[in-house]
Order: sequence, then structure tokens, then C-alpha cells
Amino acid sequence: MENDLLGQPAQMEKLIREICSKIKSEGRKVLKDFDISPAQFDVMQIIYFRGPKMLSDISKRLGITKSTTTGIVSRLETMGYLTKEKSPEDRRVYMVNITQKGKNIIEEVIETRVKLIEKVYNKLGDKVRTIEILNEINKIMNETKLS
Repeated sequence: MENDLLGQPAQMEKLIREICSKIKSEGRKVLKDFDISPAQFDVMQIIYFRGPKMLSDISKRLGITKSTTTGIVSRLETMGYLTKEKSPEDRRVYMVNITQKGKNIIEEVIETRVKLIEKVYNKLGDKVRTIEILNEINKIMNETKLS
């Protein structure tokens, strides 16, 4: 019986990972229409959801080198999805921001993901309880220190 209980967190992690992967995969189908790589999209998402960022912040967040980040940002800037401007506080630092064209792609991906979730949601039995459970999981995860 104890082994069954120890396996439940692992099973929960696996289910959440699979669900997230399916949602992410569905949204990324939109990117094919714009010739944007998953790495480029990740950079755009960071800026869309967290506001303008320095190149070094983006690099740290994604766990990639600053030179790789610079290349991604330069390409997205050329494509009109991002802008790069000198920081008013420190002229040696560039801040990366998302353009309306970039925001439109993010919003289209979100809309695609929401449509998938809507299909799933409509098939659920106890919709209210499902949302309550997801909110509780999110709340606990936000409150829990992992290290």
C-alpha cells in the first residue's frame, strides 16, 4: 500500500507533464505559419508575459548563452517581432521589447490553446470541481519552496 502512495506523486507529475506537452504542442502548430522556431517563441513569450528584459535576463531564464540569445533576438528584430533599445538607466544595456506584430502571434497561440482546453472542458463532468482542484494545485505550488 505504501508503494502505491509513493507512486501517486510520480503519476501526478507524469500526467501534468503530458497535459502541458499536449497544450504546448497544439499552440506551437500556429508557429509554422510564421516561420518561428520554438526557441524564438520562448523568447517572445518571456517578454510578452514579463515585460521588457535585458538580454542577460532572457539568457538566464532560458538557460542559453548570451550569444545564442543575441542571435535569436536579432532575427526576431529583423522579422519585426521584437525591438531592442538602450536602457534609459544604463546606456550600455539593451532592453528587448515585443512589438504588436509579436504580441499578435502570442495571442494567436493562446487562442489555439484555449480552443483545445475548451474542447476538453466541455467533456468534463464536474467542471466547477475541476477548476477548484487546478486552482488549489497552483496555489500550493506557488507557496511551496522546493529547495
